[in-house]
Amino acid sequence: MIRAVPGHHLAHPDHHLVRPDPGSDVTTRIEAPATGAFTIVMRDDTSYCVRTLGRAPAGGGTVSPGGSAPAVAEAYRAFQRDLRDALRTVVPRPGGLRFHLVDAHHLELAVRRRVTGGPPVSLDPLLDRAVRPLRVSRGFLLGGRRQVGLVPRPGAAPIRDQIASLPPDPAGRGYTLIEDDIATGGTVAAVIRLFQDTGRRVRHVIPGIRLGGSAHSPILGAAVDPVLHYRTAAGPDGPALELLDPRNFLLGLSGLVVRLPDGTWGRTPYWLPFVRTSARLGSPAGADREFAVLMLEANARFVARVDHLLRRTLRVADLRPDARRPLLSLGMAEPGEPVRSVLRKLQAGMDSWSELIAEVEERSTDVPAGSAAR
Repeated sequence: MIRAVPGHHLAHPDHHLVRPDPGSDVTTRIEAPATGAFTIVMRDDTSYCVRTLGRAPAGGGTVSPGGSAPAVAEAYRAFQRDLRDALRTVVPRPGGLRFHLVDAHHLELAVRRRVTGGPPVSLDPLLDRAVRPLRVSRGFLLGGRRQVGLVPRPGAAPIRDQIASLPPDPAGRGYTLIEDDIATGGTVAAVIRLFQDTGRRVRHVIPGIRLGGSAHSPILGAAVDPVLHYRTAAGPDGPALELLDPRNFLLGLSGLVVRLPDGTWGRTPYWLPFVRTSARLGSPAGADREFAVLMLEANARFVARVDHLLRRTLRVADLRPDARRPLLSLGMAEPGEPVRSVLRKLQAGMDSWSELIAEVEERSTDVPAGSAAR
């Protein structure tokens, strides 16, 4: 069943807060108008950000739940506001932009309520507690324009090995896949095929958010039961709906999984010099540089706040291994270098770094799709 729920969001000065009902078994339908404001849906991944930063610092000054965590959370919310402002600046839409910020905690509770079938396996990095995670991502070449197929997340075992290590399905009910969002369904379909190749069956897929199409349209025979279903008709300027995660725009927190020149995999934020933002979001290519400058400034403000809260300098060595690997591999930074210094360097050398990465992108050859999954 699908229903449109009145009052499903609360209006804020620059966004609408969407709070799924964790006690409901019914998919909530949200209509995005085809004309007027362009709708961008974001999950509020603040808690994930704070947990990740709490694990990251290698030299003391960690994020503590009762101390600095609330302040770091507020700093990250300020970064999200900076991101929304930057998008408004570089994404020209006749009716402007409308942001829906989805409460990630309520969304997680609603997803968990739907898990009633076989063993649950989560593809969602924000939801891996008390379920078995499958650490896979779509892999890209530097620049973000060329996809090379489904790959393990940096540092994870080959995908087939991960699937082989999953707990058995003794009742034969089939596995339940948990996913953060589904747009085309390509990633979920690729995972289901890999399960099938190893003699396992996926019978149920639970996405937090599904974009477009039919809410419950099955994927390769697996039933789909989303918590939220966003849909819209294409307007005169094309599709009027986009979904993105704020953490992908913060250096060191997450980002696009990219193949590096040495053949390893890392994560880079969705801005130049690493990724052409227009290749990932459909924003104007001519605005990529302006957006990158705005994001570098927003990143610098966030890191300055974190340095102050932790009473220490956040350094490259403190970043997640998959996030610092591109910086070291491309010669952009040294392990002991302050992150704020790296951000200044990236902004000052934006054009030269972008040229270097463009050359690397042109020289690269695609990894055969699926080869990294074996």
